Amino acid sequence: MTAPTSDVTLRHSDGEEALDMRDHIVPIYAATRAHLRDNPFYQPENFWSRLIGTHAKTRDFDLVTAWINTTCIGYAFGSPSAADSALENQLKAAFPGTEPAGPVYVFREFSVDPAHQRHGHGARIHDELLRGRPERFARLLVRADNEPAQAAYRRWGWVTIGTEQPFENSSPFDAMALEIRQRI
Repeated sequence: MTAPTSDVTLRHSDGEEALDMRDHIVPIYAATRAHLRDNPFYQPENFWSRLIGTHAKTRDFDLVTAWINTTCIGYAFGSPSAADSALENQLKAAFPGTEPAGPVYVFREFSVDPAHQRHGHGARIHDELLRGRPERFARLLVRADNEPAQAAYRRWGWVTIGTEQPFENSSPFDAMALEIRQRI
């Protein structure tokens, strides 16, 4: 049984504070990707290396964790990034009548412990990470075969804008975008 969303506390951490979260978020990452454990890209140690070696060092990095008492049940993190012309063109095509300008918020990683999924916790974590962001658009990558995640993102207003392979050892991902003000 999982706690109602009202019993969940959400906390923000910056890049430095995220380094102390290993024992809380790596097990969630591993549990949500257990079926991918044979793929080196999804090994928990590689996830942690990407987090501390790249993501946590980015400007305005933010990690949102969800807690029931002293147990972390989910997390999401991201940071803003400059939009290149290819991304701007994708945004213009996906959101006609808009003129993308400035940085885009990159929603980099998101997981909810399997025992706590499908109870609204994911939506709260998602929304908290984006709440108050000054960027107009957010962007994320999601595995093309991850239908539950894709369905949740679509319910939350995300639209598919293309396909990408962000790392040499990763599979292709669907790129999705969200006009933040339409959700939050």
